[in-house]
Amino acid sequence: MKTIALLLALAGGALAAPNADAVSVCQFLHSSYPQYTVWDPSGSNGLETFWNQSYYSTTVQHYWNGVNAKNRPACAFFPANAQQVSAAVQQLNQHANAPYALKSGGHNFNAGFSSTNGGVLISFNENLGSTVQNPDGNTFDVGPGARWGDVYEVTEKSNQVVVGGRLGNIGVAGYTLGGGLSYYSAQYGLACDNVLNFEVVLPNGTVVDANSKSHPDLWWALRGGGNRFGIVTKFTLQGHPLGDNGRVWGGIKFYDASKRQQIFEALSKFTSEYPDAKAAVIPTFDFSGSLVANPALFYFYDGAKPSANAFAGLENIEALMDSTNTTSYSDLASQAGGAKIYGINAAAHVNTFPNMPPQQMSQLLETHWTTYQSMVKNDSSRNLDIQIGTFATQPVSVRIARASQERGGNTLGLDPANGDRIWVENDLIWINPACDNDCPQYLREVGDTIKTSFDSNLKGTKPTNYQSGDVNFVSLNPLFMNDAGYYQDVYDSYGAANKARLENIAKAYDPNGFMFRQGGWNF
Repeated sequence: MKTIALLLALAGGALAAPNADAVSVCQFLHSSYPQYTVWDPSGSNGLETFWNQSYYSTTVQHYWNGVNAKNRPACAFFPANAQQVSAAVQQLNQHANAPYALKSGGHNFNAGFSSTNGGVLISFNENLGSTVQNPDGNTFDVGPGARWGDVYEVTEKSNQVVVGGRLGNIGVAGYTLGGGLSYYSAQYGLACDNVLNFEVVLPNGTVVDANSKSHPDLWWALRGGGNRFGIVTKFTLQGHPLGDNGRVWGGIKFYDASKRQQIFEALSKFTSEYPDAKAAVIPTFDFSGSLVANPALFYFYDGAKPSANAFAGLENIEALMDSTNTTSYSDLASQAGGAKIYGINAAAHVNTFPNMPPQQMSQLLETHWTTYQSMVKNDSSRNLDIQIGTFATQPVSVRIARASQERGGNTLGLDPANGDRIWVENDLIWINPACDNDCPQYLREVGDTIKTSFDSNLKGTKPTNYQSGDVNFVSLNPLFMNDAGYYQDVYDSYGAANKARLENIAKAYDPNGFMFRQGGWNF
């Protein structure tokens, strides 16, 4: 057995020694919950949980950004309820130097946000990933480790849907706490707006419910405020009618690159007019060196067939390929693999821009196109070895802001009076580990280059449907936490009042900064 442990250690490469306080926490967890705790198989305690090592290996390897998979926690803990999470929190409080990480689906792009090297990894997918319909028939209790595709398979049994991820493999917790833009957002707001109750383990280990009546300040903070206020162990989500008898329409259309100006202009019109709240579209544009992939538009309609002009002319642009059809929502969420992608390295950077009239919008998006064409290339002198660069334009119509406000509002500060905006998700994908440090920073340069062009040529252009607000601020804010780089000031983008309120709530519930011992954005 010692030989096996040695081989495992060699296979894992030269690893830093685990944090001593983390080892103490792991020892307690293994002693108290042996069936839910697995030591690093390549560590000195690995033989104690040798037969369960596959659970450790799977959770450590399954990250959207493979850079996270290079971190090896001292142990992985797979809690089955809030009380077990509370016990782990109390132990972590007793060992103040122990780093830890919380993992739901592992889809946050930023290295170290849901992974830890030498610390305690608390992973929810394994034992806190269920979805249960409540006796009232129209709400659902969902575990933080659930994946949206599995959630939809439960909700659609009663012809219902919850506001959640557009891709099935995305995890519930990080997505929802970061806001969560959905195909259903024009009807019902962001995913966080549809959480009726959070079961939360506070930083001191107390388990509470946060809702509109109990701990309403915490309830508000968790609606888009991220992972800085407590550990959510259950989400109670509002159910909504699903399509026509459970059937929806959607799929992907691919276009020749020469059609991009038509797409840009039609997207502006769609976002400003938004003829039908049941419609949603996400255009994506991929680049790889000198190669430009055909623009791909993800279409969705909450019904068996779109209404006339639901997409404001986008549907009239000639496509090269068309996979749209009437289907189930869970099947639609599994398209493009449902984001079940492992073994690559990736980074994200988000920009917010005003939705503008077609001519200005086309100018802005053409700047994105030409910037990606010129900058997404390899450069050995900078350790740049890029496989794919992508920008995706996500409409944030006043319909979404209005729907959010109708459901109690959130931390992002979306106000329909500020007009229409778009969130542009910028991504880089690479395989060569030499790019692990340089690619995220280079993507920052790409995003900043586009932002600089906007400031020089289009700054001051009012968003469509604008009524009030500081144009220069509301046009570029809020940033979308789910797509933000670790260096971006997400909380500042929520506005001074919301940021101050979030800081005060964090201090009230976490005076010792327990939640800031994990990765995430800071105030």
